[in-house]
Amino acid sequence: MEMQISYCFCNDIFNHTSLYQYHHGKLLLHLTLPFEERPKSNQPGEYLRYYRLRNNLTTRQLAEQIGIVPATLLKYEQGITPIPYDTAVRLSERLKIDEELLCDSFATFIASPYTEALKAIRKELKLNQREFAELVGLKASYYYQMEKGNRRPSRKVYQQIMDAVNVKQSTNFT
Repeated sequence: MEMQISYCFCNDIFNHTSLYQYHHGKLLLHLTLPFEERPKSNQPGEYLRYYRLRNNLTTRQLAEQIGIVPATLLKYEQGITPIPYDTAVRLSERLKIDEELLCDSFATFIASPYTEALKAIRKELKLNQREFAELVGLKASYYYQMEKGNRRPSRKVYQQIMDAVNVKQSTNFT
């Protein structure tokens, strides 16, 4: 009783893999297994699109379910607009995925007690508020307000802080 099993791998156009099983020249089994192409990069927007499609949801359906405009969801998927932390949490709950897949470092920083993070970074570098503000390229009064929690850093200011910290740490080690 000899069974012959053969595999047929289809190309990306058909987006599936087939498994055939023959016995005495007769087809006993034909399975078609869909396969999915995972996101090529670790960008939150690509993960969002991947898991939205995996859940068989349109942009409009998902947007309505979490209470945002479909155009905004499209901007998140295309990487035009970063996904705010609270929106990433709602999306991850709906898509049943880890919220960290949809958050970049800025969103995570803002969601954490960023005032404490700013103080910790500044103290680690052994700088006072004025010195740290100068290092980052900000007005001291603006930085004071951020550290108090009265001003929230923008993505641009966050990037300035991270760049300055990286430069400062690399010069301390050389």
